Amino acid sequence: MSAAALSLLPSSSPHLLFPPSSSSSSSSSSFVLGGTHLRTHKSFASLHSWSPSSSSSTTSSWKFNTKRRVGIVFAASGDYYATLGVPKSASSKEIKTAYRRLARQYHPDVNKQPGATEKFKEISAAYEVLSDDKKRALYDQYGEAGVKSTVGGSSSAYTTNPFDLFETFFGPSMGGFGGMDAGFGTRRRSTVTKGEDIRYDITLEFSEAIFGVEKEFELSHLETCEVCTGTGGKIGSKMRICSTCGGRGQVMRTEQTPFGLFSQVSVCPNCGGDGEVISEYCRKCSGEGRVRVKKNIKVKVPPGVSTGSILRVAREGDAGPRGGPPGDLYVYLDVEEIEGIQRDGINLSSTVSICYLDAILGAVVKVNTVEGIATLQIPPGTQPGDILVLAKKGAPKLNKPSIRGDHIFTIKVTIPNRISATERELLEELALLNNTTTRRSRTRPKVQPASPLQTVL
Repeated sequence: MSAAALSLLPSSSPHLLFPPSSSSSSSSSSFVLGGTHLRTHKSFASLHSWSPSSSSSTTSSWKFNTKRRVGIVFAASGDYYATLGVPKSASSKEIKTAYRRLARQYHPDVNKQPGATEKFKEISAAYEVLSDDKKRALYDQYGEAGVKSTVGGSSSAYTTNPFDLFETFFGPSMGGFGGMDAGFGTRRRSTVTKGEDIRYDITLEFSEAIFGVEKEFELSHLETCEVCTGTGGKIGSKMRICSTCGGRGQVMRTEQTPFGLFSQVSVCPNCGGDGEVISEYCRKCSGEGRVRVKKNIKVKVPPGVSTGSILRVAREGDAGPRGGPPGDLYVYLDVEEIEGIQRDGINLSSTVSICYLDAILGAVVKVNTVEGIATLQIPPGTQPGDILVLAKKGAPKLNKPSIRGDHIFTIKVTIPNRISATERELLEELALLNNTTTRRSRTRPKVQPASPLQTVL
């Protein structure tokens, strides 16, 4: 068995005089560690401890099976300084460092060897007293009896500060908690919170969506309080440390479960992660740091927008808490429809109804466009379903107003259900001319006028 396999706590006396090691055979070795003389042999280990005031030494021996791992060896002591292995003059930093080193070594979730849990309880109880200046002063003056009522004792396995224990295993950097400074300690979050975004809906006329328009409306949002500049505190008042989290901005809940020690960290519900609370509130904002204000907002709607388009107005949302930057304003657009005109991207479409004579002879008709009334030339011989186009009379392309679509017209030819006798004679003459031209003979029955109850389909 090698000497490195044993775990020993250093002595509480830092300036002990070590006597020279005695002679030993080649099969044994010895070394001195913090006032403790350890001798190892093939089948046993002996532990010698002494003090400067006495030349005699106390020897304790343990025998181990050399084929198995050695167990935990430590000297149980009622001295909290000895338990942590620090002198009475040790600083708070040295005490904390010693506790972390030992807690990492003896924590039950890490060390499964017999006696580790009891040793961890002793370490935790010692650190609970020595890490608190008031408890440490009582302990130095009256001993363990002076702090017996304030210390959980060995019955409580985890009486120390849970944040110190958390840092022992995960280190001072807590990168997993966004918006928080590294570590717990007394450091608070340094990032600011952005304010909420606001949505506002506007309905546009069809022509306004095509050609663009400037709209003005009244908006109610939160702005940073000018009196306290967003702090929420009265001018001249001071912030006080949050009593819930002790200035850390975070709280930890630690529980012992059948699967081990479980710790959960969350933002302090009292201070919201700031670590400080307001001692005296601002009268204007009542401690909120923000006040509700009505403001007139002007937005410029570009040409070519459509239903569902969104305009973003930067920094016109709610102001952030504690002087944080404001959010943004998002304007959602809805476009009213216009009768007779449909939109398909940048192109517009309409249907034009003409009589059969205009379709045969051709005509010029008035049509409705986004620019008002315009004329559309109907060429002779136009067939039902034919497409006529007015170029560049459509909608402009969004963010590229120089590109504009067309207005497309679909022709619908209307056939009358009834005609007069004169119209019929003229149409029959036209039919005869057409028959003569095409050399076709066709007899047409004379149609009697329909009775009032008869419907022509």
